[in-house]
Amino acid sequence: MAVVLGLAATACGTPATEVRGAFAAAGQPRVDITVAIPQDHSDSDRYLYAALTTVKVLGQWLGPFPDSTLAVTAARTPWWSSPPAMAPELVVARAVSRRYWDRVIDTRALPDWFVGGLAEYCARRAVSTIVDQQYLAVYRSRVEGRYFGGFVPRDLRVPLRVEDEGDPVDEYRARPRATDTRALEAKTLLVLGTLERWVGRPTFDAILTEFVRMGGQPTLDGLGRVASRVSGQDLTWFFDETLSRDGAFDYGVSSLATDAQPDGSYRTTVAVQRFGDGIFSGPGEPDNGPFEHGRAVVVLTTFADGETVRDVWDGRGREKTFEYWSQSPAVSAQVDPDRVLLLDLNRSNNGVTLDRGAARTAATRWAARWMIWMEDALLTCVAFT
Repeated sequence: MAVVLGLAATACGTPATEVRGAFAAAGQPRVDITVAIPQDHSDSDRYLYAALTTVKVLGQWLGPFPDSTLAVTAARTPWWSSPPAMAPELVVARAVSRRYWDRVIDTRALPDWFVGGLAEYCARRAVSTIVDQQYLAVYRSRVEGRYFGGFVPRDLRVPLRVEDEGDPVDEYRARPRATDTRALEAKTLLVLGTLERWVGRPTFDAILTEFVRMGGQPTLDGLGRVASRVSGQDLTWFFDETLSRDGAFDYGVSSLATDAQPDGSYRTTVAVQRFGDGIFSGPGEPDNGPFEHGRAVVVLTTFADGETVRDVWDGRGREKTFEYWSQSPAVSAQVDPDRVLLLDLNRSNNGVTLDRGAARTAATRWAARWMIWMEDALLTCVAFT
């Protein structure tokens, strides 16, 4: 990627500074980029690099930006943000991604919140690329704590996952049935992430690429048809449950018991439950008597000798019980161990363990983290006294 940089201040008294650059890469046309950033921010190179990287990522994935010029305005971020929080990069990536989608397809037949969710998904992928380049770790950014009324930043070094953490996802989890644009954008982000994990990233990328190329005025129904055709599987159930309904998804393990038998074997029962009204079933017709159609919800049971059993459930019923006979006791059970259903509102009920040692280890780790946080907080206070 060849880059030409430039910085130009706007007229005196205006609240923004313009930073300019040019993107040029093999196989992609040149794009002259102008980013308007808040005048009191000095990291102009970070804003511009984020814009260049976003154009590159989208161009390699979905196709080049259709215009020879691109001008975006970066939303204001706290000037004291720590670099790993990626605040400047994220606001620029969001603006560039939204402009990209508004230009490569005719969005008039799509809900605005869906286009916003697409832009958020693409922005996070672009920013995660920057993080991987600078910190050799794949995540969106780091959690940033603030002290003294939110003025003093502290890098907590807790990575935010690309797919389902941070703003605006937190708003959706707090209000899963909200109909405002911000909450629906967050839901769209999680729907796209879930679809990616269900079909795999190569197939997911091919779906969005075909969605861009289909022309006309694409619709949500059109996206569903494209997804089914490209993936080679019926995904009607997926879009009906995630985008056409406002159900709340929440699957979990309600109980786990393992009992020794007179012959030395063990009988294990795992009860799983659908706590919400959202259904993640997989393809297939509704249940026909005792027979299920759909294999979307995975239940993983682990035994003391290291053996594991993966069972599936169509997730339509309110609960289901699995029974196993083994030569060693069960130690844990988990629903959705691969984190496919990013729409799940409560991950804390997804697993149950009978291993007391694991519980003690987790408590020790959290206690150690709290002590480190307290130490940093006290050192910060002392520095100002």
